[in-house]
Amino acid sequence: MKNVLIVSFLFLVSVFAYGQTVKSIEAKAVENKIQIDFKIAGLKYNQNILNIDVFVKRVGDKQFEGPMEFVSGDIKSGLRNGDHTIYWDALKEMLIEDAELIFDVRIMVEEEDIVRKFMVMLAGNTLTPLGLRLGQLGKTSWYVEARASLKALESTAYTYSKDGILDYDQTGYYELSGNNGWQAYSIVAGVTKQVHRHVFLYAGLGYGVENYIIEINNYTYDSQAPVSNSWANYKEYSTSGIEIDAGVIMNYKRLLIGAGGTVIDFKTFGWTASVGVSF
Repeated sequence: MKNVLIVSFLFLVSVFAYGQTVKSIEAKAVENKIQIDFKIAGLKYNQNILNIDVFVKRVGDKQFEGPMEFVSGDIKSGLRNGDHTIYWDALKEMLIEDAELIFDVRIMVEEEDIVRKFMVMLAGNTLTPLGLRLGQLGKTSWYVEARASLKALESTAYTYSKDGILDYDQTGYYELSGNNGWQAYSIVAGVTKQVHRHVFLYAGLGYGVENYIIEINNYTYDSQAPVSNSWANYKEYSTSGIEIDAGVIMNYKRLLIGAGGTVIDFKTFGWTASVGVSF
């Protein structure tokens, strides 16, 4: 009896499914059970499967029978998008002779409310290592970010070029001290967008400055020691203008880790990294 059932089923089975989140249903006999393979698709990051039931009917019947009780496999809650399998012990549940069967896999979905969380992150790159990002994480939220270099507060009195200082106005002369660095800072504001349960994108617009500055010592013609020092902006290596900031933030419990990039005036590019917490 079991062998006849399995052979008949293998050649006569057909499948049918309702709903947009269950597709690609295929059924086959495996030993004395029926294996039902299906795909779950379209679940959003804030949706959870609470229950999965299998219903079956013979071709010609008006109503499905079920849910079937003698099932095992991927019937637990918490399943995500992807391929899944259910096994139905048909012989324990209903009398099946040579019959063409139609299956209906039904899922119950719960949608969670998206709760916005505040974030505080340290952010920076090689030119602006001192940075702070504040904002919210949620379906669509906001953030502001400011970054600076160690020499961000230095003021430049002159403009330097490969030919020397262009606008030196002292009565004496100058020499390079050898103390060089970046006077750089950025401030941006933008939006965050949740695209997965643990993944957020961010993009912002603001203003950025990346000035390569060199220190000079000022001398008078009758002095052997410098009387003062000043900073000069090396114009060939300096950029300022509109800054575009974008990247991704990963969330694990309260820990936040981010990576992205910035572009200033479409001339310079820099990678950024960030770490922080949400609450």
